[in-house]
Amino acid sequence: MFRRGGKKKGSKKEDIKRVLVDLTEYKTTKCCGISYYNPFVQFYYYMRKLIIIYGWPLVFMIVSVMFGVKGAMIGLVGSSGLPYAQKYLQLSAIELQKYGIVSAFPWTVKPLIGMISDGIPIFGYNKRWYIAISSLVGSCAIYFIATYKFNRSNGLYYIAGLTLINAQVAIADLLTEGKYAEAMRYNPNHSASMVSYVWGNITLGGILATVLSYIALKDENYHLLFWMALPFAVQCFLTSASGLLPELKVKRSKKGDVVIDDGDYGDENEEGGEKKKTVEDDEDEDTKKANREKRSMNIMAILMGIICVVIAGIQLVGLDETTIMVITLISCALLSMLIFYFLPRQLAKATFFLFITSVLSVSFGGAMTYWFTVDEKCNRGGPHFDYVYFTVYTSIVGQCSGIIGIWLFNIFFSKGSLRKAFWISSLISSLGSFFDYAIVKRWNLDYLSIPDKAFYMFGDAVLESIVGMMAYMPSVVLIAKMCPKNLETTMFAILASFANLGGSLSGSFGTYAMDYAGIKTDLTSGSCNWDNLPNLILVCGICMPLLAIPLTFIFVPNILMTDTITDFDNSSSTKVGDRYVTNEEKKSLIK
Repeated sequence: MFRRGGKKKGSKKEDIKRVLVDLTEYKTTKCCGISYYNPFVQFYYYMRKLIIIYGWPLVFMIVSVMFGVKGAMIGLVGSSGLPYAQKYLQLSAIELQKYGIVSAFPWTVKPLIGMISDGIPIFGYNKRWYIAISSLVGSCAIYFIATYKFNRSNGLYYIAGLTLINAQVAIADLLTEGKYAEAMRYNPNHSASMVSYVWGNITLGGILATVLSYIALKDENYHLLFWMALPFAVQCFLTSASGLLPELKVKRSKKGDVVIDDGDYGDENEEGGEKKKTVEDDEDEDTKKANREKRSMNIMAILMGIICVVIAGIQLVGLDETTIMVITLISCALLSMLIFYFLPRQLAKATFFLFITSVLSVSFGGAMTYWFTVDEKCNRGGPHFDYVYFTVYTSIVGQCSGIIGIWLFNIFFSKGSLRKAFWISSLISSLGSFFDYAIVKRWNLDYLSIPDKAFYMFGDAVLESIVGMMAYMPSVVLIAKMCPKNLETTMFAILASFANLGGSLSGSFGTYAMDYAGIKTDLTSGSCNWDNLPNLILVCGICMPLLAIPLTFIFVPNILMTDTITDFDNSSSTKVGDRYVTNEEKKSLIK
């Protein structure tokens, strides 16, 4: 239990109340002839409210991480992937997909990263220096890729650099998310404003990256993309190293007690001295239960980390595709057992559904990307999309489509059946793959006389983003309803890792499917084979996502989006979160 002395608790509430009064006054009055409904005035008061409620350091740290790193920097680096793979490294489509799995490795071990940062503070801080060190390493990796001349023989250096860049983004994202999630728990009435602020920063950063990418791709100056990304990586190191992220410093007293220095917030006690918090030695039942839950989560994070290393490692050691397929199947089975062993039954069913549907949506994006963009020598009569169109223009349409997806979800599905929302997302996913099937079969030209760019832009580019949002929104709703109380942040980190692992396994299955289908894209010799690409789309793109529909009857509760779930297991098991609602609480709810 923490003790805090001398803090003026009412000051923040008074500030918030004053801002809310100001907002009310500006809704009914005018200031200098400008109505409050002016968007610039509205934005000013929105930011003022966030700063007073959450503090300006956290608000600006979110800009640094979410806008600068997760939005702009990773967007610029992502735009370089295809040009580097085809022009410099001359990778095949299967190699591109394998290396993508490896470079995404840091995103799959987020729970392990969280466990290490919580247990091993650096210079007394659990978050600050982890973000700073990863940002410094990521900045060096960006500088290395921007200056190094790559070819097919040194492609692993490029993959190593991308992995370090992804590590910076994953660490900064996870630890910043933990901090603002903690702040939201203390200010639940304003949590929606914070979530909107975070996603707004990511979206604006992505838009800026798209605009900057146009400059580099238009001039075919692909190294410039990394030079543009470098300042965004460096600024995150500066903001984190300077202590902009509000965090209490952990120390040890002479008695061995954990002592947390409150000096970071600039508060002083009534006598003007430094204010401390101490952790009392006496452990009550809640503390013991929390420790058991933490140990379970740590064990789960370690086991997941080991599986992640295996999945990434098999992509690099030169194994044949059949062996990789077998190891992937074993990994999938082990992860499924972890889900049901460590998580409560209802949460395990929901997690397994999201995990297995991600795996079953077998990814063959490497093949489709190459079919759209390679030259006439490799794909006779193909679309031959240039990088500006394929990366910039379709990205802009995709971002707009994502917004449309959110709007459609809120209008038509936010109060409807949870199962039906997943049905619709599966159907739209299959429809998007049907557009791929049609353009590969050249039906758009032979029967509809629609140019490739128009058909792709208003088909696959639009539907892919809508599918992403339509699948993401009900997933968040489902998990939010299942999460145990006071374990929301930990659970979301683990569930996000399972989602990323599902994507990695999907990509691993996809490399086997492309090899089995005989897809070849040898850019050095120009020897390519696309004969079975339509069949690959039909099986993996159109049919496989539809398997999610029957699975909803087994793993997804038949409830509305607005329902509150209270009927959970109340056994004496010690698994994390088994007791969601006690018998006494159920009786009170019935009354």
